[in-house]
Amino acid sequence: MLKEETKPILKFNAEGVNPADMFLDAKNACLKAVDDYMKDKQEPFYCGFANICIRPARGRLVKFLKGMGIGDNGYGGGWRISYYDLMPKGHRYGHTQSMDIKEEGCTAFAHALEKYGIDCYMQSRAD
Repeated sequence: MLKEETKPILKFNAEGVNPADMFLDAKNACLKAVDDYMKDKQEPFYCGFANICIRPARGRLVKFLKGMGIGDNGYGGGWRISYYDLMPKGHRYGHTQSMDIKEEGCTAFAHALEKYGIDCYMQSRAD
């Protein structure tokens, strides 16, 4: 979560940024994190799920995501974006069951969005 005193500054700086650019930047951070994490490794076998939760579920980015059909209402509130929504078709780890890989990607995605003043975090659960 963001520190309360820096949120207004980050949101002001991101005011002119297109939501599609925010999403693409965060998605690229996710892909890089997954590829870097898996370099010279075997796929971990601990199965599970991971996603990003944006709270509150409003603002330009959430409106963009809803319009593009990316994500859905989160359990307990917020806007939930699944790991599978972030990975391109054909990516080697696009349909992995490994919770470790999903957590790496979703954490990087959330951190990339935080620089735009967006409150979000990674959630995961074992299968």
